[in-house]
Amino acid sequence: MRSRSSFLLLAILVAAGAAAPASAQSQSNEWEFQLAPLYLWAMSVDGTMTIRDRVSGDFEVEFKDAFENLDTAFTVHFEAHKGRWGLLADVTYLNLAGSQEIPTPGGSADVDFKNLILEGGFGYEVANQFWIIAGVRFFELDTEIAFELAPSLAPSESWFDLYGGLMWRPKLGKRWTFAGRIDAGFGGSDLMWNADAVIDFQIGKWAAILAGYRHLNYDYRNQNTGIKYDMSMSGPVAAFRFFW
Repeated sequence: MRSRSSFLLLAILVAAGAAAPASAQSQSNEWEFQLAPLYLWAMSVDGTMTIRDRVSGDFEVEFKDAFENLDTAFTVHFEAHKGRWGLLADVTYLNLAGSQEIPTPGGSADVDFKNLILEGGFGYEVANQFWIIAGVRFFELDTEIAFELAPSLAPSESWFDLYGGLMWRPKLGKRWTFAGRIDAGFGGSDLMWNADAVIDFQIGKWAAILAGYRHLNYDYRNQNTGIKYDMSMSGPVAAFRFFW
């Protein structure tokens, strides 16, 4: 249900960008940089996890609950451009210190988790406002499961995924820009896909604010350890963007 709502909201934002008049964007032969430090991703998390056949069930944390139980969150996005080429990097770290209770054969269990996502990639502008992007994502997921009637489990998994996709950034006006992106990949995951759409408003010569929506889904399984994760992370995003 949440994935369908996420897709609908992203589609609305993309339609808003499509309705805007296109305008040419200048290409500079000098390096240009932009940084969005500590951007807000008000994510909700849901999915299914299986741990060594002892725990198997749905996992869901709404943002209001995640915010109450949030111990640490760290997000940074960086880009560099020169001519038609671009580089990008993104860091997302989430530590939910509260508990999410799920039923298990041994009674109920509390689940805490830490999720680190590192991304590095590059892009090439193939047409005005359209970019092909490719890169790699690193995932690290540490889960602690405290049972009522059995010893605790603390599985930890990490893996890499390669991805490829498209990015679209038309100008909506003198100060307004739309940015839409979709990519998919695999590697450690059976399938991973990411999509976001934001509206950007320039408030000065070196700063802008942006707001939109992002959805990330990954389906991971380790046959050796019996660990499976099918997770979705989605919600509104907002940030200050600095450029020079």
